[in-house]
Order: sequence, then structure tokens, then C-alpha cells
Amino acid sequence: MSRRSDHLKRLILNLNRRLQILTERQALHGLETSPAILMEIEDIKAEIAERQAELESFVESTAAIDTTPSDNVPEPFPLTAESGSSITATSPVSIFICYKRHINPDQQLATYLDQFLTTQEHDVFIDLKLQPGQTWLEEIDRRIKASDFLIVLLSEESANSEMVQAEIRRAYEYQKWQGHPRILPVRMAYEGLLPYSIDVFLDPLQYVIWYSQADDERVGYDILAAIAGRMPQQRPIEVSSVGQKNIISEDGYPVPDEDSLHPPLPACDPRFLLEELEAPGGTVKLRDKFYVEREADAHLKRQIVKAGTITTVRASRQKGKSSLLVRGIHYARQNGAKVVSLDLQRVDMDYLESPERFLHYLAKFIVRKLWLNVAAVEKLWLDPMGPQEKLTYLLEDYILAASDTPIVLAIDEADSLLQTSFYNDFFGMVRSWNNSAAYDEQWEKLNLVLVISTEPYLLIDDASQSPFNAGLKLYLEDFNDRQVRDLNWRHGSPVRESDFAQLMSLLNGHPYLTRKALYTLVTERLTWADLTRVAAEDEGPFGDHLRRQLWLLRDEPELKTALKQVVYNKGCPDEGSLFRLLRAGLVQRNGDICTCRCDLYRIYFEDKL
Repeated sequence: MSRRSDHLKRLILNLNRRLQILTERQALHGLETSPAILMEIEDIKAEIAERQAELESFVESTAAIDTTPSDNVPEPFPLTAESGSSITATSPVSIFICYKRHINPDQQLATYLDQFLTTQEHDVFIDLKLQPGQTWLEEIDRRIKASDFLIVLLSEESANSEMVQAEIRRAYEYQKWQGHPRILPVRMAYEGLLPYSIDVFLDPLQYVIWYSQADDERVGYDILAAIAGRMPQQRPIEVSSVGQKNIISEDGYPVPDEDSLHPPLPACDPRFLLEELEAPGGTVKLRDKFYVEREADAHLKRQIVKAGTITTVRASRQKGKSSLLVRGIHYARQNGAKVVSLDLQRVDMDYLESPERFLHYLAKFIVRKLWLNVAAVEKLWLDPMGPQEKLTYLLEDYILAASDTPIVLAIDEADSLLQTSFYNDFFGMVRSWNNSAAYDEQWEKLNLVLVISTEPYLLIDDASQSPFNAGLKLYLEDFNDRQVRDLNWRHGSPVRESDFAQLMSLLNGHPYLTRKALYTLVTERLTWADLTRVAAEDEGPFGDHLRRQLWLLRDEPELKTALKQVVYNKGCPDEGSLFRLLRAGLVQRNGDICTCRCDLYRIYFEDKL
């Protein structure tokens, strides 16, 4: 097929993904669903129908000329054919089974599918097949790259596994680059929202459902149907509401009450709160039971309600910057501001190919979040002006001019734009918006918040054009002694005073790992000695997290070398590698001294590197 056909297929897939997310939110909020969501659902349904008709027309017109599938983009599964137990693929394919190790029924089903699909003459890889002495990092990456299908088993526990999420993201990257593997989720008695960090990578209408071991064989045949291209389109998963009054946990997840204890999420999920911001009169409550407020919280709240401000929040991974942002914009909304929040890690790579595509996407995103008419964007984009001029004009003459309240534009993971060719121009444009507030009161209505993991001076060549050296700059650090003591008390003091120094030494106030440790001690009724005995093991309570950190280094020999120097010499002469390790949250620097972020990392990497 031609590039036009491939483009339409990608577009339809992305529209279906967005539709699934919106319908899940509609199911969650019920009658309180915001008009903006309902309007966007109808718009997307109409566009899907239009694009599908366009694709079918195009395929019919070219069928007699070109019947060869594209080498770059895989054909999507047909959406109407029926599957059955007799369906098999016409030729063997390579399959990677992704699951969370050492938990059942996940591992039981993974083992069954390995045997079942192997008997059908497919080349199946499961990590149990790793040979002694093999470097698992390189082998898993090689297998994902070579696979035609990645079958991911998603249970309530495995869905938030950092390693499972990392493998899904890697498969998605390879799918974009080389056209495979296709990702097929198997929902294991799990019909909740997919985790925030991976839902955009999974086709919402292509999945298999498993309820019990009695479904093993049926799931195997459903996978064969998918491989053969004959799996029927599924219905969107319906998400149950958490009640008339939603309580949002410290991680951004709905919980039934103020006191329930749930596993800490590796990353904040802002979806429920952001949807509440779009629904006037909502009843969401942000829970504070396990949220540790820092000075940055108060600073951001003061700044975000002023006129024409810009704020930069910088912190390495898993220091709580997204949680801080969510609470800051929630406060702004409570004080009458309209909020537009964009996480750049969730923007499809196709939109980052050029400034024209990205700024067009951003313009439509802003307009939709403010309940305005997208037709205004399409009309403006016909103008011969450059994309930066179009977006600036849209803000100044259409959005800000019509708004009688402040607007907060928050961009999370803003340094994701470093992978593009136009990041300098974009950040320069953002700085110019803030500068305009000094002489044009229209621009005082716009408050900007940028969240980054990278040193600001690495993000733009010309410091005078950088938005990161203007306004308020907030730098998040790990929890200090007082904050960890407070968090320990909130969990019922599972760590005794005699062990507290060891807790600080092992985890050094790492927000996620500290909460993970306290949660594990409480729910599994372990002693501190029990926990430390297995803390650095691959199958221990932090094993999934540690394996994901090692995974970051899979094809990065210079980063491995740099981390070894930090572990053994407490220094790193390679500034470029050092900054990447700092951004990833693996190391910390104090003057010329560089060390691992916590002793747990040092112990683990001493053994693995």
C-alpha cells in the first residue's frame, strides 16, 4: 500500500486510542461528564467514520494496481471477521511474551501460552528461556526487536510493573521504527483503566480477556486468530465509577476512602484529577494521607495564581514533580483559573516530526481543553503564516481575548522535545509569550508551568531566549529525615527508631522507594531485617524497579562506564553521561562528588555492572 494508506491506518488507530480513553472517562464520571468530553467523543466518532470511508475508498481504487502490503507499517487486524478455535497463522511468527515474573496466575498463563504457541510452530520467547551467562538486558531487547507480536499479560498487579511498562514502551518504539512488533494485551481478570504511562501505546479495541485458568485454551486460540489477522474488534472496556464523591490518592488514583492503603504507583496518574478540572461542579477530593508537602508546594500555589507568571519545576525521575504539578493546577482551578495540562511523553511520535505538525496538534489540544471551537484552528491553519505565528495569534486574538479568567498552560516532561529538531524555536516562543505580559495585559491572563528533568541550560542554546531562566524556579529533592519520619508515622511506624538510620541510608529519602518499603512492611508484615535481607535481589520487593533502572542502560555502554565510575570512584569526568544519569534519577552530585542516589542503587549496580 502507499504512504497515504499507511497514514490513514495510523490516524484511525490513534483516533481509536483517544476514543477509548474518553469513553473510559465518560463511564467513570457518568452524568457528571464534562460537555467538552462529550463533544470530543462525537467529533472523534465522526472523524473515524470519515477516515475509514476514505481508507476503504482508497483501497478499492488501488486494489487492481497495488496489492502488496507496505514494508514499513503492518496491516491492521480486520475489524469484523469472526475468530474460532480452528484458526492458525499461515506461517510461523516470532512472539515475545511480556509478563510480571513470579506472580500467579500471570506466570502460569505465560508458561501455558509458551507451550501452546510453540506447538503451533511459532517461535516463542519467554524470559524463563534465558540461558545462564546470557546478558538479559541485551537478549530481551534483541528479542523484542525481532518479534512480530508482543503478547502482554496485564493483571491488576502486573499493569503497574515498571519492567512490563518498559517492555511495552520499547515494543511501541520498535513498531514505529520498523513496523513490528504488534502489541496484543491479554487482560487478566482486569478491566480497570490501563496505567497512565502505557495506555497510549495500546490499541483500545484489540485485546483478549482472561478470567480464570479455564480460559487458557480459548485465549491461546484468540491469539492465533489475532496472528492470522482474523480477530474481531472488541468493545471498549467500561470503567466503574468509584462513587459519587471521588477521592483521589496521592498518586492520582481513585480510592474508596481516606484511609485505604494501596501500592504506591511508580508515577503519578493525573487523569482523574484533570478530568475533574474540566467538569464544573465536580466533587473530587485530593487525599493527603501519604502525600508529603514540601516548600515547593507552597511556592507553586502562590505563583500559579499571580498574573502572567512562568514557573519551571525541575527534578529527576520519581522525585514527585508530576504530583506537585497536579496539586498546583488543582489549586489554580479552585481559585478560578482555567487549566490546560499537556504531558509531552504521551504525544504520539508522529506529531513530533515537524514544528508544523506539533504546533497544529498543540493548538487543537488547547482549544479542546478550553471547550472552544476547533474549527477556528483549522481556519487559521489555512493562513500562509508560519506555525509559531499561527499559534501565537490564536492565543492572543482568540483564546486570551475571549477569556475573562486566567489560563494556566502546564507542560509536563517539556524536555521530551529535545528529541526534535525544533525545540530551540519552541522554547524561544514560550519565552516570548511570557515577555509579552510586561507590556500587554492580554498576556497577563496566561500563566505557564514547565516541568523538566534536564539541566535548564541544556534545553536551549540562547540563554536570553530560554523560558527556564525566567520567573520562579523550583528544584525538588528527595525526602529529608523529618519527612521520612513523618511518612513512617502515617503508615503506623513499621520502621522502629533503632532501624531508622538504616532506612535513610538504604533509600536516602527516595519518595517512591520509601513509600514502597513502608507499604511492603505493613501489608506483608515483614520486619526491617526481613526487608533488607532481600532488598537488592531481583526477586525482592524492589526487584521490578531495579531491573527497570538497569534496563535504562541496555544499549548505552558510555552510561554503564559512567555509572561504574560513580559507584567505584565517586566521580564522572563525562559531563554528558553524568547529566543523563542525573536526569534518570540514578545518581546525585554534591560539588565534585558524585554518588548513587541511594545505597540500594549502589549495592545493586556493584553486583550488576
